[in-house]
Amino acid sequence: MQVTRCIFISRCKLLKSQRSILLKKTRKIIAAVIAAMTAVTSITACSADYSHIDGYSDVENARKLYASLYSAELTVTDKGTGTVTQELTFCYDQNDTLSYSYFGTDGNTKYYEYHNGSEYNYYSDGEWHTLVSGDQNYVSYNRTNKMSMTDEGMIFIKPDCVTGSEVKETADGKTVTMQYDVSKLNDSMSAQLGLVGDLDSFSVVYNLDRDGYCTSMEQIGYATKDGAQGKVDYLMTITHMNDVAAVEKPEVDGSSGNKSENNTDNSSVAESTSSDNSNR
Repeated sequence: MQVTRCIFISRCKLLKSQRSILLKKTRKIIAAVIAAMTAVTSITACSADYSHIDGYSDVENARKLYASLYSAELTVTDKGTGTVTQELTFCYDQNDTLSYSYFGTDGNTKYYEYHNGSEYNYYSDGEWHTLVSGDQNYVSYNRTNKMSMTDEGMIFIKPDCVTGSEVKETADGKTVTMQYDVSKLNDSMSAQLGLVGDLDSFSVVYNLDRDGYCTSMEQIGYATKDGAQGKVDYLMTITHMNDVAAVEKPEVDGSSGNKSENNTDNSSVAESTSSDNSNR
């Protein structure tokens, strides 16, 4: 079984092809605590049995349910500051082609992407840039070739590092809380945790609805870097599951319009609509 995990999402780390565009076009990388805490790692655990972990099967099921969604809105908030650090809205059309709108920030730099299914647009240097099929670094997604943020790895779990867990029934479903062995996380994810430092404690709280879907995931911990300890607390919420009819291009203050890679202006980008998918 190939298990993919993530600690909160840095867009630049997740999509290497688009990261290379950002590097080439702006020479900047969005980097912050979330950039380090979002890395995607994977392990092969074909023979591992994690049935002894309370809530493990619930979380694994929620991961699969998330990857099966036709549409949703996802928001990541830094609970320490109240800042929304990432927003993603996505939907698939009747041909299973993905359209999405993305916003991310490290508190200083803001980054935007928009894909209408045929054109990939990213915002940098005060204007939109457009790539189409055939352009270098152009990428598109569907339900087979999934974009990382629409796949199950968005819901973090690293069962080989879990030291304890608890499941509580709630009026809306259940809450699963898992505590992690930070020494194992620090060893296995040292490269990804470089900006954060060494974790001193780490836990994840999953809220699942009655159908098993994950409606929120909060990652809470303390980390020490250069002798100073700080709290890490990020909340991811998933809403409007299978209930997004269209994805709109983000509005950016001060945008000067679109520019294609051959420097011709584009007056607008078409809105992408999804097929009529019934609510789960």
